[in-house]
Amino acid sequence: MFADDCLVFTQATRSADRLALILEDYHKGSGQLVNKGKSAVFFSENCEDEVRLEVMDGLQITIEALGEKYLGLPTAVGKVADGTFSYVADRIRSFVNGWSEKDLSCAAREVLVKANAQAVPTYPMSCFKLPVDVCKRMTSYISNYWWGSAVDSHKIHWQRWSKLTCPKGEGGMGFRDLLLFNKALLGKQGWRLLARPDALCTRVIKGKYFPHGNFLTATRKKKSSETWRAMLYGREILKKGLIKRIGS
Repeated sequence: MFADDCLVFTQATRSADRLALILEDYHKGSGQLVNKGKSAVFFSENCEDEVRLEVMDGLQITIEALGEKYLGLPTAVGKVADGTFSYVADRIRSFVNGWSEKDLSCAAREVLVKANAQAVPTYPMSCFKLPVDVCKRMTSYISNYWWGSAVDSHKIHWQRWSKLTCPKGEGGMGFRDLLLFNKALLGKQGWRLLARPDALCTRVIKGKYFPHGNFLTATRKKKSSETWRAMLYGREILKKGLIKRIGS
């Protein structure tokens, strides 16, 4: 999305008609016209088909989709499936395939793995629990590159990847276990809810999921968002490390 892109949230009722009037007033006042051909509308799964057609007709928008990415993330995520975040694994594969053409030392490959390949999924993992299969694919691409495998050749892996994720002082290489890394990042998001109660994100999530409680005791509702589900998954780490301090 660019600086002149805009996301508008409204109910699929007469509010949509009002939105059309607002856009028309904007056009008259600024001389800028909204490109309906590049605009799209996205509905909740609970919205009836008849209402969808009525809204799209009122807005004069024929595209019903929201497939764009914002800061590298899908703008609309329903139930997370392997295909939702396969682009993250594909990006790592593209990187390592390009690196495989270069004859690099082990030290150079280590730098590329830690500074580039393992940094790719950091932001998506901070917001969502990525599917296990996607994490395994990313680990496989990185492991193959580390051991010198290429598109047309396969080298022996002389050590388990779980051993390579151990610190160097324990005989490993200090590579990331992506499944644990994902959980740690989500736990960090949960900590932000506890440490920053006045933040906008905290107030929005609290109002929706635990208005009369706290994050540590909140439960997962039937139709919770994937972001909330991910935070509850990362909460397990917080519960293992937090203690209660009794004050006056």
